[in-house]
Amino acid sequence: MTKILVTGATGCSAKGILHYLLSHGYTDLSGLVRKIPEDPFTDVEYIVGDITNKDALTKLFKESQFESVWHLAGAVHPHTKKELFHKINVEGTQNVLEAAIESGVKSFLFTSSIAVYGKIEETPISEEHRIKPLGNYAQSKVEAENIVKTLSEDVGIKGGIVRLPVVLGKDDRHFYPIVGKLVNANIFPIMGNPNHNFSIIHPYDIGRALESILNTNMSKIESFNAISCDISLKELIIDIEMHLKGKNRFKYYVPYPIVYFGAWLLEMLTHIVTPRKDPVFNREYAQLIGKECTMNMDKLKGLGYTPLMNQEKIFQDMIYPDPVPVPLSKLETIPN
Repeated sequence: MTKILVTGATGCSAKGILHYLLSHGYTDLSGLVRKIPEDPFTDVEYIVGDITNKDALTKLFKESQFESVWHLAGAVHPHTKKELFHKINVEGTQNVLEAAIESGVKSFLFTSSIAVYGKIEETPISEEHRIKPLGNYAQSKVEAENIVKTLSEDVGIKGGIVRLPVVLGKDDRHFYPIVGKLVNANIFPIMGNPNHNFSIIHPYDIGRALESILNTNMSKIESFNAISCDISLKELIIDIEMHLKGKNRFKYYVPYPIVYFGAWLLEMLTHIVTPRKDPVFNREYAQLIGKECTMNMDKLKGLGYTPLMNQEKIFQDMIYPDPVPVPLSKLETIPN
């Protein structure tokens, strides 16, 4: 079975992917981390490394002889300094890919973001949608995608790019920890039309999407949208409120134009006050949860991909201490 390295192996997405792979019989798995996790998977070999250190990566890859690299490590948090988005997401991706190429890796899979599309012109968003990133994180993902496509095609390495919407699941450090606190304090409004939908994905389905691309043995690097399901912000907040308070207290809404303008204004103020950092909330986030923002995944379905996780199971995994078991077969696939 393929020897796989997953970078960023302590993050929410990568941990879910490793859980998915282990549950599906993969036995030769490694995780690249900055430090050994406190709750490691016993059947995963953890390797301490830094994706910004090209020489160390090159040595590590040549010694380990990985067959496939699944690159998830990156800077995401809005408090990240602007220059680190480029250093980690762009230069780091190039370092990992070049080390992989030099060591003879057969395939390279990269996770990108819905943020690369910028201002959404039509939904569901297809892979052919215009690419026009709004913020530093989104721009770094576009540049990283271009590096992956260019370098991979130059040497003929196989693989693909998966563009992700909001990731929700166990150990999420970005969405639920913030939204949960605001909802608990009853200060998180419904943004935009209360019935609008946005796409979400669970880490198990990220693993399934990457595996679908790996199994096709594609000769050209292409980009694919991947989701688990679509959900309305109103439904998600009601679920969170019912869990936290046992009742639905939510009463107020904020029109999307006000949300978008507020995000733009916050960007301007942040640029003046702390020019080296991005704002906590920007136009990119406003779009993701403030208006209809669903993704078309017909292209990935053409490779045999079908999501395993639905809204109920994703919420359970996000909220409760014990992880939801990975569906193992077609018969156990959860319908949307």
